Amino acid sequence: MLIDLEKYLKKERQDLDVEHPDDSIIWEGIRSDLQSRKSTGLESGNKNLFRRFRNAAAILLLLLSVGYVVYDLGSNYITNRKMTLAKIDKSLGERENEYRAMVNLKREEVRSSGHINDKTIKDLFKEMQRIDKMYDQAMEDLNEIGYNEKIINTIFDTYEKKIQVLELIILETNNINNHEKEKAIFL
Repeated sequence: MLIDLEKYLKKERQDLDVEHPDDSIIWEGIRSDLQSRKSTGLESGNKNLFRRFRNAAAILLLLLSVGYVVYDLGSNYITNRKMTLAKIDKSLGERENEYRAMVNLKREEVRSSGHINDKTIKDLFKEMQRIDKMYDQAMEDLNEIGYNEKIINTIFDTYEKKIQVLELIILETNNINNHEKEKAIFL
């Protein structure tokens, strides 16, 4: 093969040794190359890269949009599914907020006092946990069944019992504090 190439170069040396290229042949080759690229859908690299980037960005935007819509619909479904007293009736919601405020106030008062180690106070805290379980069950029933007068009364009854137990805890801690002060005075 190498011998054939040498023979070819010796034979065609005159035609290959030119100072100026044949412009018409070169430009015709470029035109035919461009025509073949257009017919196959290939264009310059920058435009092709831009189209790929644009398509990828459009797909990403579409996926993010669909994800957001699915998340939004799902969270609204869960939020709307949970029943509250305020959703049933505005006055029930206001009444519940008043009870909550009172319970929170009493809990803060209990936290500020000490003597949680007393047996009577521990028993009262266990009673509070039992009342909290009753409240949670009543709220589950409200979500499952919907509006029911007995369930509403049970919810408010649990708030009243919480307040009573918290007041008992406050009284008991005050009695313990007074008893300790009397002991200190007599000693």
